[in-house]
Amino acid sequence: MAIRAKYLLIFLFLGVFLSGCFTERGQEGALLYGRHCASCHLENGEGLRGVIPPLVKSDYVEKNRDILACLLRKGITGPIMVNGRQYNQPMPGNAKLSEADLTNIINYMQKEFKSPARRVSFGEIREQVKNCP
Repeated sequence: MAIRAKYLLIFLFLGVFLSGCFTERGQEGALLYGRHCASCHLENGEGLRGVIPPLVKSDYVEKNRDILACLLRKGITGPIMVNGRQYNQPMPGNAKLSEADLTNIINYMQKEFKSPARRVSFGEIREQVKNCP
């Protein structure tokens, strides 16, 4: 009976320990967005009117869903149209963002800002990164 109790305690400890890990990973997208994107696009994703485009319900994000990972890694320059307004502020990329980081950021944007309209998978991001120019 003592052996069963010992295994039960170990199992419970591992469950609590692992649930803490998963809980923190669940916040990773928010942390990464805050660290790499919020200074320009703001915490609420609304951007700076006329200067930095919004991410909230962004038609540009949705239309460019298949290259989002490349945009985040490589950045973008030149004029773009977002929700009917033109923006021409360069966006720096971050080549150090891993495929997991990119997936977390984009899925955070989907959850918080509804852009893109549906979540991305790690496999999708891996393919995008392979095909970046």
